[in-house]
Amino acid sequence: MEKKPYEFEFERIKALIKERGARRVGLQLPEGLRTVATDIAAEISKETGVEVILSGNSCYGACDVDEKLERIVDLLFHFGHTDTFSFRERKPLKVVFIELRSTVDIKPVVEKAVAELKGDCVGLVATVQHVHALNDAKVVLTQSGKKVVIGKSDNVKYDGQVLGCDFSSAIVPCDEILFIGSGSFHPAGLALYTGKRVIAADPFTMQISIFEPEDLRKKRYSMIARALDAKSFGIIIGMKSGQFNLSKALALKRKAAAKGLDAHLIAMEEVTEASLLGFKVDAFVNTACPRLPEDFAHFNKPVLSINEFEVVLGERSWEGVWQ
Repeated sequence: MEKKPYEFEFERIKALIKERGARRVGLQLPEGLRTVATDIAAEISKETGVEVILSGNSCYGACDVDEKLERIVDLLFHFGHTDTFSFRERKPLKVVFIELRSTVDIKPVVEKAVAELKGDCVGLVATVQHVHALNDAKVVLTQSGKKVVIGKSDNVKYDGQVLGCDFSSAIVPCDEILFIGSGSFHPAGLALYTGKRVIAADPFTMQISIFEPEDLRKKRYSMIARALDAKSFGIIIGMKSGQFNLSKALALKRKAAAKGLDAHLIAMEEVTEASLLGFKVDAFVNTACPRLPEDFAHFNKPVLSINEFEVVLGERSWEGVWQ
């Protein structure tokens, strides 16, 4: 297989297959890595003799394990994410998380990012692919005269690690945040939920991007304002096990009824505009992944997070949306 800038842990995978006597295994990869999925499957099959089944479903995080595939294999290797504490409680555990640690040197892009940093104190975070190299980034920043803070959190596996839905390790005393990783999903969330300027540095492309919290928050406030006149709501229940929150959905339905609003519970795995079109409600509330409403800003009808809906209900202040 062509060399890729990630550690696929083939030796660990082969050892686990042998140790557990697996005869059929599943592979679940993020969409961006599906171009190498068949190569990975071929290599594992050739080296171990097992039958390999590739997941064609989504792979957004540890909350999105392909449980249907898990049921028909002896082991399921889930690539690109870390396990969560709630997931570790499952027994027996057939899912193995391959974190895809990056082999790319992050120091050059951090050196480039220094020019964009305005404050004296920097909160330093990364996705799991780069979290092992945060100390290297800290050295570069310290040599540039910056004070660096790498936060700890009980909710994530590593110091300084952020998830798409959990930025608790970034809640540290600092002037701004430097994010090491790819894409806009994580840094946009960081800016929204911390209220701080975020500089995103991508070690693969050497691209530096800036995310301002005020601009991002205005878009969410606009979505809340659109829903203030709504009389009926569809409350979405995420059916993926890591996103399932029936108790909260039921509680919101009761609160809506108490305010004289019409509310209906809607269960689904994948939330798309097409899947919501037929429902005769004025707006929707998402109780699955808290970041989903940001992806639905283009929907014809407003889609709110739980906190945003509580603003509509008058139970939370506008400023309290991010708490």
